[in-house]
Amino acid sequence: MIDRKVYFIGMNKIATTSFSELFKSSGYRSWHYSCMDMRTRESIILAEQMAMNVDAGDYVMKGIDHAQVYSDMFFHRDYAWVDGVKWFEKIYNKHPDSYFVLQTREMEDWLDSKRRHKDGDYMRRCCEYHDLTPDEMLEWFRNDREEHEDNVRSFFANKKYANFLEWNLSTDPISKFIDFVKRDFDLKEKDWGRHGKLYK
Repeated sequence: MIDRKVYFIGMNKIATTSFSELFKSSGYRSWHYSCMDMRTRESIILAEQMAMNVDAGDYVMKGIDHAQVYSDMFFHRDYAWVDGVKWFEKIYNKHPDSYFVLQTREMEDWLDSKRRHKDGDYMRRCCEYHDLTPDEMLEWFRNDREEHEDNVRSFFANKKYANFLEWNLSTDPISKFIDFVKRDFDLKEKDWGRHGKLYK
């Protein structure tokens, strides 16, 4: 059993499904957005559980820490908003030997993907939650992503021995990522694919 874990701490709509499927293809337990409660066999949304843990003063991944890979730790509705990736410091402090990946993407392509996600229903509920127009929401997304990525870079810049990688969907080959985790994870480049409408 591998002790080290992989956490994708970039924003959603940046290859999270494809990364999760890459690990699943090699037999690893990878949780994307949700997972199965090992006791009740019911589905748990990762970000929701993370928020409940933080509110209770518990470790942010309590009850959902028995997988090897985590991606898409978000919950965006017109009544609730949780960006689980923003608790990356809490995760690092508990598992500093894990792998942390800031996956990025060309900004305008990403914003267009957010705009068209779920045929526009995703944007509708985001606008409703934040009480913004679609154009204002896109600008909010831009600023929020830039701030988060800057925070991640600043944090890991001071962690000399951290297993941290910034990987750009628009410019980096998947081999760069596979090499990054190869000490603990045996992944095959042929299993990398366009899952979840990767480029749309």
